Amino acid sequence: MNWDALGAIAELLGAIAVFLTLAYLTVQVRQNSKALELQNKFSAAQIMQARTDTLTQVIATSSSAENLAALQKISQITGPESLGNISREEQFRLTQLLNMYRGMFENIIEQYKMGFLTKEFYEGSPAKNLATFAPAFLALKVAMSDEFEAEVKRLAS
Repeated sequence: MNWDALGAIAELLGAIAVFLTLAYLTVQVRQNSKALELQNKFSAAQIMQARTDTLTQVIATSSSAENLAALQKISQITGPESLGNISREEQFRLTQLLNMYRGMFENIIEQYKMGFLTKEFYEGSPAKNLATFAPAFLALKVAMSDEFEAEVKRLAS
């Protein structure tokens, strides 16, 4: 056997090794992609569970007789002029309750903007519920981030 034949055999073996390496890497990339997809689904499920837990806590906190009575007045708030029908104590209670809801809604909006929630989901109950609270947020001048305030104003109009 001469050196040219040995060189050709070495090149062939090298090409086969490269091909096998590429095939192996292709399988690894596919497995990694599937694992990432499953991890993303799991993370989305965790986000939804955390949202549910937060909502449950907000509802539990809101469920005292006094808080429920105050929350019923939210539908009466259409602007600052409508606050005359609500006592100072109820306005204070509503402001505290709305601060709790604000935290929940801001978190939902942030999750939506980051792509963790679909547009269909966000425009379903979260945006509709926020629209119900929007006039009260504005009339009671609840402290909000600029971004959240813009969304509240958009939904209030």
